[in-house]
Amino acid sequence: MNNWFKIVYIPLFLLFTLGKAQETLTIGEKQNLFSKVLNENREIWVHLPKTYNDNTISPAKYPVIYLLDGEINFEYYTGLTDFIARTPYADIPECIVVGIKNTERTRDLTPTKAQKKSPVNPNVILFADSGGSEKFVKFIQEELKPFIRKNYRTQDYSVLVGHSFGGLFAINTFLTNPDYFNAYVANDPSLWWDNKVMIAKTKEYLEKNKKFPVKKSLYVSQADNEEQQKNWNSDMTQAIEEFKEIIQKNGSLNYKHSFFEGETHGTVSYPGNYEALKFIFKGFRSDIKQLAKNPKLLEDDYKKFSEKMGTDFTPSENYLNVVIKFMKSNGFKESETYFIHLKDRYYPKK
Repeated sequence: MNNWFKIVYIPLFLLFTLGKAQETLTIGEKQNLFSKVLNENREIWVHLPKTYNDNTISPAKYPVIYLLDGEINFEYYTGLTDFIARTPYADIPECIVVGIKNTERTRDLTPTKAQKKSPVNPNVILFADSGGSEKFVKFIQEELKPFIRKNYRTQDYSVLVGHSFGGLFAINTFLTNPDYFNAYVANDPSLWWDNKVMIAKTKEYLEKNKKFPVKKSLYVSQADNEEQQKNWNSDMTQAIEEFKEIIQKNGSLNYKHSFFEGETHGTVSYPGNYEALKFIFKGFRSDIKQLAKNPKLLEDDYKKFSEKMGTDFTPSENYLNVVIKFMKSNGFKESETYFIHLKDRYYPKK
């Protein structure tokens, strides 16, 4: 049986008068899922878009973002997605966010068994529990994703987001199972892992396949880690730069690399995730003022966007309501009529 309860953002509440009931803001649900693949219970945090339970509009389906290190990233990431999906300035569609909480992080996110000895004690092998990413991605693909599809209204478009070891996991998944997700985000990925095994795997992939799969996106952020590099040479920086050079030489992938000056390994995910979402969903935003002049532009924009993404996207009923209201309040009668008919076509009244 799946047990769930609401995640409540406790510090934020409203109290107007003494004795009045406090109001809380809910940012998600916790779900417990037993994994046969991993032979353990996994805790999942799910954030639903603001319109998900709006009974004034037709039930919609939403892209899904699978967020690694959920206990660290979930609170800020859900607010970030809501902010840049707000109408009429939306740079991305509203998305369901699935935060995956860790149990054995190193085990799940690393692709190989580490053989690195401790510089302090050569008798100790670092990261002794590593090398379990194959099972972990199987859990996501064969157990978690079907669970999310069964219990929530999902669109056939998904994104995998990771940082550090999570970024390593995202890139490894992209190379070994590129069809599992439509887009991949790797923030300051630990590509130094196991003598840069992922660099070798990237070269092997291109030797075998010649090009990367079409209609996939990969975003990589990099911190300058200035303070750390004052003390030692960063294997992470070298590996990320080497990976970037290989990808850019190939040129077939929808790829972006962002370097964030002044950000450290621990802080780069926030600006990285913002830029990643705008990059992945580039072309989603329509200029509402231009629609007033040329209402047919909206369908043209969505057609181009869908072709780029490899998945059909249509204007949400919520967005069409905003557009119709804008046209009406600014006296664009012909455009208002056009969008009313368009809404009736996409969302016919029962």
